[in-house]
Amino acid sequence: MSDLPTSFKQAVSEGKLLEASLKNIHILLEQSDDPLYEKSILELAQNENWEELNNRFFQTLAFGTGGLRGKTIGNTVTNAERGTPQSLDRPEFPCVGTNAVNYYNISRATQGLAAYLKEWFRKEGLPGKPKVCISYDTRYFSPEFANRTAKVLTENGCDALLFESPRSTPELSFAVRMHGASAGINLTASHNPPAYNGYKVYFADGAQVVEPHASGIIKKVNAVESEAYKPLNQTEQGKIKMLGAETDEAYMERLKTLTLNPELVRSENRL
Repeated sequence: MSDLPTSFKQAVSEGKLLEASLKNIHILLEQSDDPLYEKSILELAQNENWEELNNRFFQTLAFGTGGLRGKTIGNTVTNAERGTPQSLDRPEFPCVGTNAVNYYNISRATQGLAAYLKEWFRKEGLPGKPKVCISYDTRYFSPEFANRTAKVLTENGCDALLFESPRSTPELSFAVRMHGASAGINLTASHNPPAYNGYKVYFADGAQVVEPHASGIIKKVNAVESEAYKPLNQTEQGKIKMLGAETDEAYMERLKTLTLNPELVRSENRL
């Protein structure tokens, strides 16, 4: 990569690459030793695909009230990202960049959420560890992102309740309440195109996060600058529990109850 900084600086001076993009490229490479990052960035630079680099690096994907949402497959897929062919012609790895839904930003978001939940636990004087339910849909990389989320949560001192296969958002909300979890995370981009994915956060009531928790979580997440972290000692780490048939059966029973009692549905909607 000895000539890469020079080509980048030249592209900036010619107005092809944004200064903000160059800054974020340097930040990503300095914070990680993942060879995928270097290979993808080098390939795009050698092909003078500055537009793609700007799309991926002009900003760091911000965590908002609803969480994260963005591209997980670039407009241009590098050879490094393509890797070993996957089913449905999916790249082996999500696109490299600070402005993408990938392992870099999934880790940042989860570190920040874990930090907020542990701080909230201390303030409220709650016993044990925060517990977070995790669901995901059938989008590209959703299962991988869910597994990475569970890993980051447990290594940062939270228990993770991970669904064993794709589930709907309503079942995640139900699971949060059923298992007395502190929060829920759903890996999905809803109606967005196939190249997108997202990371939505719910709180202990099973609903999307509102104030004052929303601002607190956003502040914690956006303060995390790197995907890297030092895992806690084994005695302080959380555990992963898989969710499956038991939660499914309870959820279907609840749906049946609500279907047979329309007034109960209206009552719950007023809460």
